[in-house]
Amino acid sequence: MKKFVAILMLLIIFQTVFCENYKLEDLIRIGLENSYDMQSQKIYLQNAKSDLRSSYLDLLPGFSASFGSSRNFDQTNEWENNASLSLNKSFFLNEPSYYNVRFSILDMKNAEISDLDQKKQVVYSIFSDFLSILEAQKNLEIQKSNLKLQQHIHKQIQIQFENGEKSKLDLKQSENSLIDYQIAVKDAEISLSKTRSELFLFLDHEDRGYIFQEPNISEWQIPKFRLNLSLEQRKNEIKKSEINLFQQKMNFLPSLSLSYSLYHNDPDDVYAFGDYQRSSNTLALNASYDIFDLLDKKENLGKTRRNLKLQKLAYELAKNELEKNWQILEKELKNLENTRDLYQQKLKLAEENLQMAQQQYNLGVISLLELDRIKLDYQNSQISYLNRYYQLLRKQEEMRLLISDKILGKW
Repeated sequence: MKKFVAILMLLIIFQTVFCENYKLEDLIRIGLENSYDMQSQKIYLQNAKSDLRSSYLDLLPGFSASFGSSRNFDQTNEWENNASLSLNKSFFLNEPSYYNVRFSILDMKNAEISDLDQKKQVVYSIFSDFLSILEAQKNLEIQKSNLKLQQHIHKQIQIQFENGEKSKLDLKQSENSLIDYQIAVKDAEISLSKTRSELFLFLDHEDRGYIFQEPNISEWQIPKFRLNLSLEQRKNEIKKSEINLFQQKMNFLPSLSLSYSLYHNDPDDVYAFGDYQRSSNTLALNASYDIFDLLDKKENLGKTRRNLKLQKLAYELAKNELEKNWQILEKELKNLENTRDLYQQKLKLAEENLQMAQQQYNLGVISLLELDRIKLDYQNSQISYLNRYYQLLRKQEEMRLLISDKILGKW
């Protein structure tokens, strides 16, 4: 039994140490929950909802109730109670609360759009950093392997130099190459550490040092071009300006208001609600016109019109810029696809060269030194291919982000 428990514990330790890894979807979920960007966006959305509720509450009439008790020691020893109720509401021809509701509705829509857009930004940022870490991991592995090969090559050249088969120049060049690969390993280690640190700082999560697992990304097709969420927000801002312009025009009409007030004060028995009598029940209609305020209203109307025109121009410019950026990304994507295929062919040729070199080495046709150099060429071809491959994956999602499409087909 003890032996079984010991084996089980070893299996658990093996899974913990060697099988734990970071998956892309798990880190995205953490980022959507923990990141500062999403936390601030949640607060922004909650505030927009609160503002909308407040604008609706402004439509309610004013209602107040009061209760008091007093005692005049100079006249009587008894306490006198009094209570009052007051209800009032005014309606204006150019009712401000009506416009506040419409403004709040549009602000709420923009807040929801910002929330959705921020999620896409966060997912893309995590995905991009995830690819950078994957690339840095593999680059470090290859550079370490390159360093071992270069150390082996240097030892062979040193032996050949001592035997008089290589010149001192060959030995110095080998030493320089060895230093270059040592630097490459250090740079790769620093790059990996930096990218991991940046990602987990963004996630507000502890890095436990696990390996990053390669994501399974399905075959990708270029989506159709469409306007993004940023332009939708601009449309809503234009709508707000149009509503404001209408409100400015309405200000030129006479100021009409309809008000109703109900007031009751009971200084006697405040608990006798059955004997309730109204003290005041008033309906009033008022009209006024400020003649000398016309010039100021005219200036405000002119500014609102000009600002609206500027907003529409900015919208068209943003729309044109979006279309141009989409065309640029399409060209960049095609270039990455073409060069990825070329690097893939180059990698395949390097692999075939390595296989032939291995056979020639087994037959004694080439030296171990030549074989190691061909291995270096193959591993450097791997680095170039991986770099272009991850650039292609990143560019695909960048296109989706530009038109507010679902990042990775999910978010």
